[in-house]
Amino acid sequence: MASSKRDKKRMSFILKKDEGEKRRLYKRAAQMRKAAREPEHGPKHRRDWSDADDWDGDNQPDRIQKRRRRGEGSLQDWAERLAVEEVSAPQPSDLAAPEVLEEAVVLTATSAGCRVRFADGAEQECMLPPEIAAFQRSELAVGDRVQVAFGDDAAPATVAQVLPRRSALSRPDSGPGGEYRERVIAANVDVVVIVAAVADPPLRPRLLDRYLIAVEYGGADGAVALTKTDLLAEEAELDDLYAQLSGLVRLGVPVVSTSTVDGRGLDELRALLAGQTAVFVGQSGVGKSSLLNSLDPGLELATQPVGSTHKGRHTTTASTLHELPDDTHIIDTPGIREFGLWEITRPALRGYFHEFDAYAPGCRFTDCSHLHEPDCAVKAAVEQGDVDEARYDGYRRIWETLRP
Repeated sequence: MASSKRDKKRMSFILKKDEGEKRRLYKRAAQMRKAAREPEHGPKHRRDWSDADDWDGDNQPDRIQKRRRRGEGSLQDWAERLAVEEVSAPQPSDLAAPEVLEEAVVLTATSAGCRVRFADGAEQECMLPPEIAAFQRSELAVGDRVQVAFGDDAAPATVAQVLPRRSALSRPDSGPGGEYRERVIAANVDVVVIVAAVADPPLRPRLLDRYLIAVEYGGADGAVALTKTDLLAEEAELDDLYAQLSGLVRLGVPVVSTSTVDGRGLDELRALLAGQTAVFVGQSGVGKSSLLNSLDPGLELATQPVGSTHKGRHTTTASTLHELPDDTHIIDTPGIREFGLWEITRPALRGYFHEFDAYAPGCRFTDCSHLHEPDCAVKAAVEQGDVDEARYDGYRRIWETLRP
């Protein structure tokens, strides 16, 4: 059988990229080669390859069949034959034209499948075809719009196609072999709400800088929700925190202070999110799930207190899209410790700090990094207080972590 382009792609994934699948295939291949060498009265699990097609397309089926019956050939040959046989079996994406294709939005997603909601509110568990399942974290995310295929009654619902995204929030994710690939946290959102506690765990303004860069790169708007304001002894403490975020406020980023204990800021946050699709992101323990429960008590999401280390605990273990009143949809996500930037280089970073825009044309060098060069108008603006010093420090720290 001459392998199709799709089969070659799948076989390449099985034999070269997924070490677990490779070990499994080689183990089975070794067993089958050993069984093929047994005499005709040998073990019942002996495999006869004689009725298989000419798998490598060399138009010499008789020679191939004899070699298979004798159990000859390298272990690599046998593993490849087994891989071709597996990918040649009918797959969900190989089915005949489905009876129904219907659009839906993804509520949850894993490499094993996803749950979707249709326009009429009905929900359905769906399978993923191999080409999506193999790279699910990049190819499919909560918030994605998909076409779901329904075959006959015996065939499960299957994601036939992921429709183009209008926005996405991504970060790097390490894959097999140490390489990095895109991990999409949420798709098709209007606003990314960066949830940050005023205490327990402490506020990290520079983490907000990273999030806002990723938000703009992905095509959404950003906002900040400060939680746990009830832990502050005096209102002046909140004023001090706002001062730390003054650079963001000057850029027009909405900052809402909230409390799930006394209800502070909840109405303001509801108004900000009404009619939009949003995603809540932030450190573990900042209170994303608690904030969602306060916005809609009917959700009843699990919560737990921050541990003694004050680093936060992972209550939410998987991203989920929730429907709230006023046509509002919010994706709750697991907490993170750090947040990397996907496909942002040092030259590109300058374009995400918009407070530099008015001064950069005055730099001596057009490709000025605003760090080491002489006659840098941006550095002069920082020294004069025209550019927020904390934001500039955040720019410098991020620049050092990025590739040239």
